[in-house]
Amino acid sequence: MKILLWHGYLLRGSGSNIYCANTAAAWRAEGHDVLILCQEKRLEGLDFVDEGGGFEPGNSSFTVRPTNVPQAPGRVRVLNPAIGEVLPVYVYDEYEGFTAKLFVDLSDEELGSYTDRNVVAMVTAIRDFEPDVIITGHEVMGPYIAKRACERTGTTFIAKLHGSALEYAVKLEERYLRYAQEGLSAARRVIGGSHYIVEEASRVVPGWRENAVVVNPGCDIDLFRPVERAAGDPPTVAFVGKLIVSKGVHHFLVALGLTDTPELRAVVVGYGGFEVQLHALWHTLRSGEHADALALARRGDGRPLEELEAFLSASGDAAFYRRVSEIPVEFPGRLDHGPLAQVLPTFDVLVVPSVMPEAFGLVAAEAAASGVIPIVPGHSGIGEIGAAVESALGRPGFVTFDPKRPIETMAEAIDRVFALSPEERSAAKDAVVDLARSRWSWQRVGASLLAAARR
Repeated sequence: MKILLWHGYLLRGSGSNIYCANTAAAWRAEGHDVLILCQEKRLEGLDFVDEGGGFEPGNSSFTVRPTNVPQAPGRVRVLNPAIGEVLPVYVYDEYEGFTAKLFVDLSDEELGSYTDRNVVAMVTAIRDFEPDVIITGHEVMGPYIAKRACERTGTTFIAKLHGSALEYAVKLEERYLRYAQEGLSAARRVIGGSHYIVEEASRVVPGWRENAVVVNPGCDIDLFRPVERAAGDPPTVAFVGKLIVSKGVHHFLVALGLTDTPELRAVVVGYGGFEVQLHALWHTLRSGEHADALALARRGDGRPLEELEAFLSASGDAAFYRRVSEIPVEFPGRLDHGPLAQVLPTFDVLVVPSVMPEAFGLVAAEAAASGVIPIVPGHSGIGEIGAAVESALGRPGFVTFDPKRPIETMAEAIDRVFALSPEERSAAKDAVVDLARSRWSWQRVGASLLAAARR
């Protein structure tokens, strides 16, 4: 089958980037011919990409060159549409070669230029490649771009939902709501990574719910595998993700002070715009500087961190600060998937303390595949992962915490896992690995997407 996949960003990092890269690799291994339209220019190290290239400035033609990777039953080509200097993003990050700009900060002219250029590139790709299936990602602007391109070529497309576009563009501006409704309503099928994201997106953007199918994202079960832990290794709880307020890392750091697990250590893996404030918060907590910690909570990231402020205002006794001072926390910075796969299995527990809704929560699935017990809030798509883990463990309510009392209940969940006997923890580790391998592999995701496309 010939599959055209439009993805506006890169093929490394996290979230939709990893989704795109791994489904393409799975399809290639199954013998499919895949063409990806994205902005990934650094193809070295991407061993599933057979050819790469770019469009000329007007997007009416393109050139490719071989990458000389080992052959597979199928083929993957990567092409970069010419979009100019501005790359629209949902959450700010640095992109080499581009001026990254939040969707909500784009002028109508910038948005129009970005959209029109992508439409022309997709039309060119459709006419040259003649795909059997066209798949586009995000609520905006992918489905709208595909709608216009498919109208010009007499083709149809499938849209994949991702939470960031919904939270950071569609819910914030009327123009993106209009674009999302027009694009998703034109899709032959809409794929959601969880029941939550389908229901939440259809609540905000009407007109397409009857065409929706739930296909959980996956994880690389060959890359993320369990390792044997030495008997003397200290109990380790970790966070992996963007260091931004919406990921709730500040709640995780404070929750450590409420735990009782002896010799506990913690690791915070990631980077982001809230990193400096998190280091400052941890320093004040370790030093017992209650007034400074409370001031940081009130300042937040431009607005107060209300749950943290309320907790510190009502708590923060000597026992809490003494406990915080006993727990070493490492901040190793950003780890891409290769290095992360070496580090993640060395943890016992991974906490996903997200404050904002998550469409799915890929890192929790990666943790499970690594034999690491994920602890998650009881909300949105990430809560569905928690329910699946609890079902596999036969322990209802074991790994989910109350998002209305995140700090206290997160600490309780951490202690619950570490209170298991060595035999119970070994059985739990085996159960979550089996769950991830049977339910969240990229091979299963790729097959389910194509099955939805064929309906």
